[in-house]
Amino acid sequence: MSASLAHVKSGIDRLSDAIESSNDGLKGFDSSKVSTPSVPQFVFDFEKLQLKMNTFHGKFDEFIANGREKVLADRNVFENEIAEAKEQQQHLLIQIKHYKDKEAELTQENAREQQEVQETEQSIAEFTQKKQELTVLRDAVIRQITETQKMLEKLRQERSNERSKLLAQSSLNAPELAFWEKNLGMRIEGVQDDCLKVIFTLVSESAWDKEYYVLIDLGARDYEIQKCEPQLDKNVLEDLIVRLNESRDFSRFLKELRMAFKRSGL
Repeated sequence: MSASLAHVKSGIDRLSDAIESSNDGLKGFDSSKVSTPSVPQFVFDFEKLQLKMNTFHGKFDEFIANGREKVLADRNVFENEIAEAKEQQQHLLIQIKHYKDKEAELTQENAREQQEVQETEQSIAEFTQKKQELTVLRDAVIRQITETQKMLEKLRQERSNERSKLLAQSSLNAPELAFWEKNLGMRIEGVQDDCLKVIFTLVSESAWDKEYYVLIDLGARDYEIQKCEPQLDKNVLEDLIVRLNESRDFSRFLKELRMAFKRSGL
């Protein structure tokens, strides 16, 4: 812009020089030498002025042309910069949209991961609680198994003791049992494990060969009569088995049982 003003100022200076040159020509004019009423005569260097004016116009036109070209060039540069800026802006808008979409996807993925983490933590908490419950249940079952094993061991020991007592009693009662079998018509048979069948004959005077028997279960601590033939009164059988379980005197039980069959008159 300063260069353009310099050209304009230079042109104005040249125009001022031309005008001053014209005034110098007029100063050389002597009006006293001209007779009135004739047309005054003066010397004016018009060609020199015309040359200066043409030079000025040429330089001024050159200045205007150069200024126009510079303005056009600047405008083209500015338009190119605007186009590049718009293109860059469009590219930036596309990138912004891409990153916003990416951010939305990451947000959704983060939300899903957070939900999965919460579900996993909840599952872990449920499994932990279930494990604790199962651990408590396992400990209770182990205690129960231990107690049951102790109880079974105690029952086995008691049964072993009972068998030992029965064997000892049997050895002691062997002579008496032989007497019973020979003279009173009684015999004892093993039906199955822990079950005896006690058979009596010579009970009824009308039928000495008639058999009277009971099946006695010895598997539990308390003995139990499973079957009686012929059937005695229920109260009589209950009294007999109660006294046997209290006294553990099997010989006495056999005597009372034979007497009950005899008294029944069956």
